Amino acid sequence: MIMVLIIAFCFWFGGYAFKNPEKVWEYQHFLTVKDGTPTLFSIYFIKACGILLIVTAIGMLLPFIEVILNKTIFK
Repeated sequence: MIMVLIIAFCFWFGGYAFKNPEKVWEYQHFLTVKDGTPTLFSIYFIKACGILLIVTAIGMLLPFIEVILNKTIFK
């Protein structure tokens, strides 16, 4: 059950980080930077980490797909 929640979180946060890197930067630095803007490098790095989280979630999902297919007609 915990693994399913981790996979769901990785998909959600990876997609959110890829679509809204500026908001993720604001959440990361809301206590340390006042009225600042992220650099282009940080935007690309946040997007790359979002893609990495999605790929990681897909990698963690593969064993579950195998278990599901083994319990269906594909035995």
